[in-house]
Amino acid sequence: MLTGYFPRDFVGDYWNCVLRNDAVPISERDSSIPEKLAEVIDLALIEKPKIHFQTAAEFKAALLKCV
Repeated sequence: MLTGYFPRDFVGDYWNCVLRNDAVPISERDSSIPEKLAEVIDLALIEKPKIHFQTAAEFKAALLKCV
């Protein structure tokens, strides 16, 4: 966890929350995270309408572009 908080606000069953709620944008949790990194992480947490990064290699490549 980069922010010290879960990506979603939830009470009760976490898995139910993942299925029904969108993640809170990481910049709302911690504004000190660089904008480009926050964008990549936010994309990785989107599950609807489809998962953005199809492989770990795609996610890694996007992260490496941020540093």
